[in-house]
Amino acid sequence: MPTKKEPLVQKHPLANGASVDISRNDNHQYWVDDGPKMKSVTSIIKHVEGDTFGVGMNWALKVVRENNGNLNAPRKATKDSQTIGNNLHEAIDNYIKHGTITEDDPLFLAWFKVGQTLQFIGSEKFLYHPRLKYGGTADAFSLSSSGGVSIHDWKTVAPESWHRYGPSLRINKDTAQLSAYADALRAMGSVWVPTRGYITYVLRDASSAVVIEADLRHGLKLFTASRELFLLTEGDQE
Repeated sequence: MPTKKEPLVQKHPLANGASVDISRNDNHQYWVDDGPKMKSVTSIIKHVEGDTFGVGMNWALKVVRENNGNLNAPRKATKDSQTIGNNLHEAIDNYIKHGTITEDDPLFLAWFKVGQTLQFIGSEKFLYHPRLKYGGTADAFSLSSSGGVSIHDWKTVAPESWHRYGPSLRINKDTAQLSAYADALRAMGSVWVPTRGYITYVLRDASSAVVIEADLRHGLKLFTASRELFLLTEGDQE
């Protein structure tokens, strides 16, 4: 039987000079010290979607046709996409923390064209909301020219979908995620309290990376509504 992985633990520095230990397990549940496990933001915002059912169905049928009728092909393609995204996050994290430029990774190089000018001050940081009881992992923080803090999120997208729909299928969900992170950082008294947020979409063919500024106020409204729906439909299952 596979051995169970120990949870990851991070010390998150607070503005008052103290710190808090935040843990995360393989199920992307978060907790502080010995407290109860909290849902991740990504599980709460699954209700915030564009009109994706028909798009997803057409995509799955296309993948099946391209793989000689293999009904498992869409599942494999989804898993491959997740691996690509995880590898990109790791490469960016290594760059921010150690200055490592992964020259043999085309996706990283596509991101690097837009990311190299940023003044990063942290990456892959666990966070939680002490009152609303949710957790998450912020991809990165940077300093703006005015000295404020910006929060960043990295997403990989299929080029065919991007060229046809742009960010419309996912911008609301991604903005809600980033806004929930920003609100949690403010509530927990983090040293990083962002005033601006940016989502970088990296096309999986490495042809380009597109940076979009997120409307954090609108995103927080989306997250709040999604959390209410989550609690109404699934809260009693926790």
